[in-house]
Amino acid sequence: MTRSSIGLKTTLRKIILNLNRIIISMIKRKILSLSPLLAIYIVIIVLLNNPLEGDELRYMAYAENLTQGFYTSPDNPDLSNGPGYPLVLLPFVALDVNLMIPNIINGIFVFLGILFFYKSLRLYLKPKIALISSYVLGLYPPLLHFMPDLLSESLSFFLINGFIFHFCSFHLKKNNPKNGVLASLFLGFLVLTKVIFFHVVVVSMTMLVLMSVFKKSQRPKWSLLILTVGILFTTPFLVYAYKVTNKPFYLGTRGGELLYHRSTPFENEYGNWFSADRILGVRFEGDSEEYQRLEKLRLNHGEFYQRLQPLSNMERDSALKVKAIENMKKYPIKYLKNTMASTGRLFFNIPNSYKNQGLQTYGYLIPNGIILVFLVLIARTAILERSRIPFEIKSVVIFVLIYGFGIILLLGKPRYFIMMVPGLILFLVYSYSKLLKINLLKKEKKSV
Repeated sequence: MTRSSIGLKTTLRKIILNLNRIIISMIKRKILSLSPLLAIYIVIIVLLNNPLEGDELRYMAYAENLTQGFYTSPDNPDLSNGPGYPLVLLPFVALDVNLMIPNIINGIFVFLGILFFYKSLRLYLKPKIALISSYVLGLYPPLLHFMPDLLSESLSFFLINGFIFHFCSFHLKKNNPKNGVLASLFLGFLVLTKVIFFHVVVVSMTMLVLMSVFKKSQRPKWSLLILTVGILFTTPFLVYAYKVTNKPFYLGTRGGELLYHRSTPFENEYGNWFSADRILGVRFEGDSEEYQRLEKLRLNHGEFYQRLQPLSNMERDSALKVKAIENMKKYPIKYLKNTMASTGRLFFNIPNSYKNQGLQTYGYLIPNGIILVFLVLIARTAILERSRIPFEIKSVVIFVLIYGFGIILLLGKPRYFIMMVPGLILFLVYSYSKLLKINLLKKEKKSV
């Protein structure tokens, strides 16, 4: 056995021990009643585990690269996603362990995220309300649907819940430095896992700077500090990305491809992404029906994609961005329709070009529809009583809404909405528990 493999086994053992300590620590804090969720997650993962496909293969490939001491080739850099999740997969890939183990780790990530969500609610609400709300989030259908896959959503769910808890705790507990540092750490790793959050943080920081100038409150300044430190934690990757691309803050080579599909000018196309293989007519085993269905897609985009084939990843990304901007300018009404379609896909997974809808659409339509209805119903009260909503809860809602707006502009998919749900439910539960009670008391006083 080599020294490197011994070192990796030691690291893996430490990670598992630390996870155990965190779980045991949280369970000791009187939240044993949430533990059935972990059992449900493990059962789902074991029963619904499938062979790797799509994005899972890419995450594994990056993890393989890391075992060899690099993330992407400097000769032709491919930055399809950040290194956060591949770093989690690294020890498992290096030791060639059964992939069921990292799948189960995904379930643990989700469970820890629920524990953080519970603790966030307990900062403001009674245990019973916090517990029921945590079960509602813990059994959220899209979260369960994607959990058995080796995707970054489970890790991101854990990270955003950890960030929300420590961010709220920081503001409630008189700017406790420990909570501030932990909030920054969670945020920094979230940016490394889903690089779109880099842009979300930049927009949020801009808003906080303006608030700091026009408001006397110190809270925007402290929040700005947390976000700044969070970005500083990502510096090693920012430096690495610059080293391989020679472009500052160039964290992804797939943005052009997503924007190109979002700007499609062709009728009966709604802006959802298709792989280059599909457009170029590559056949896959057992997909003759889908291959025939995509004939129009190949006619619309095949010639342009053929011209892109000799280009490097960065050159291809630039060419796709140029074409996307050209389409947006030339067909603004169609781009607006595509944007509305992207919004629909984020919430409900419809409409999708050249795809048949299945019954699983109800798995997005029902839960996300309920969330949206409750948001609409509370909106007027929340606006009128906004001064009664804690600064940190308003900040969390604005943060996830900025993310949602960015995702709609880039690529609306229901698994990306999962990152918004904890912040939105926190806001909803707080608003319905506190603001409606205040309104009822006001009405009683007026009637007297």
